[in-house]
Amino acid sequence: MKTVQFVAEALGDASYLVVSGGEAAVIDPQRDIRPFVKAAREHGAEIRYVVETHVHNDYLSGGRELAALGAEVIAPAAGKLEFPHRPVEDGDVVTVGDGKLVVTAAPGHTYEHVAYLGVTAGGEVRGAFTGGALLMAAVGRTDLLGREHTEALTRLQWETAQKLRKLVPASADVLPTHGAGSFCSTTGADLGRCGPMAVELLRNPALAAKSYEEFRALHLASEMPIPRYYQYMAPINRRGPRVYGEPPRPERLSEGALVGLGSDTWVIDVRRREDYAAGHLPGSLEIEESGSMLAYVGWLVPFDAPIALVAYDRVQAERVTVDLFRIGYEHVVGWAPAAELVLGARTETASAEEIAEALRSGGVPVLDVRYEQELRDEPLPGARPLPFDRLPEWAPGVEGAVLVSCASGQRAAMAASYLERRGVVARPFIAGGAADVRRAAMARMR
Repeated sequence: MKTVQFVAEALGDASYLVVSGGEAAVIDPQRDIRPFVKAAREHGAEIRYVVETHVHNDYLSGGRELAALGAEVIAPAAGKLEFPHRPVEDGDVVTVGDGKLVVTAAPGHTYEHVAYLGVTAGGEVRGAFTGGALLMAAVGRTDLLGREHTEALTRLQWETAQKLRKLVPASADVLPTHGAGSFCSTTGADLGRCGPMAVELLRNPALAAKSYEEFRALHLASEMPIPRYYQYMAPINRRGPRVYGEPPRPERLSEGALVGLGSDTWVIDVRRREDYAAGHLPGSLEIEESGSMLAYVGWLVPFDAPIALVAYDRVQAERVTVDLFRIGYEHVVGWAPAAELVLGARTETASAEEIAEALRSGGVPVLDVRYEQELRDEPLPGARPLPFDRLPEWAPGVEGAVLVSCASGQRAAMAASYLERRGVVARPFIAGGAADVRRAAMARMR
């Protein structure tokens, strides 16, 4: 059995192509299926199956896209998909060429979750496709279905890990779907996309913890926000996303066409924040292309609202359009190259020293737009703690001139552009964050 991994960096997720004996299966496919089709062709294999570990909360599956090409969708029976598929349960087997994918119930990330053991013709377990169960030095979040389910799912996640400890040899690979950059993971650390079970036995809290209580404390210590668009993903995945064949390609827009778009269209500038600050279209929203871009879009832009992009070039515009397509933003009406636009608006930025002085003097309000846990764990005394993920809720209450800070400058830049659209004069610190402000404040005291 050969396994090929595909990583969607904008989501922090991985999909897999398993090839054996001229047949292939795609595990947890992203919505853009072109890479899987190309790789299968290169390996001389036919994609026979789409294999889902769970009903995804963070992206739209490419399962129906592959089914339109003749693949059979295989998914957990308890997921209750509403389109043709083969429901599977613990112990079921999917034969792929000379190998097998053995289904094992793996609830925790979601109730219906399963994992698949990759077994060779000789009966050797070579890998485990663990979805949102075992990740790299982490496990999938157990709070995505609501607080009322967190305790039960956390217990199930622990029990699943103990089960996989017995089923997956130390020499076999753990092949998760979620990884660094995914808000489905309990850690943002980049510790690889896959690796041997032997390593996870030593570092994964669900495997290394001596008791459930110890695991629970470690697992629930991080309180990351839930991207707003998540609420739409599972219902659409159950019904089955619309089949496109290929992702939409954005139309190139003239400056006149871009400026003339209606007020319901969000103009998003995906260039680096430094370039946006130096010059941008009035009223445009800064969301630079990054590993967390899709979560930021989900928090700031209504779901599937019409979007127009300001980008460096067509390559970037098409890349971002595909990423938005992955999470159901299907109406990118077009794009325009920044170099051909009159970028008449400027954003005056702030320095760490200016933020520190404003906190000391109280002369200008400072908005700290980190996430709630960051604000609680390492507050900036004197700043207004306003979590970024709730920006549309608190923005109407901000008036006058303000300074904006976060942890790295990225969220501050976005928040400032959002406030600017509302007529607020917001100066963001885009070259650093709270740690730099603290150092500047300490330097002033010496």
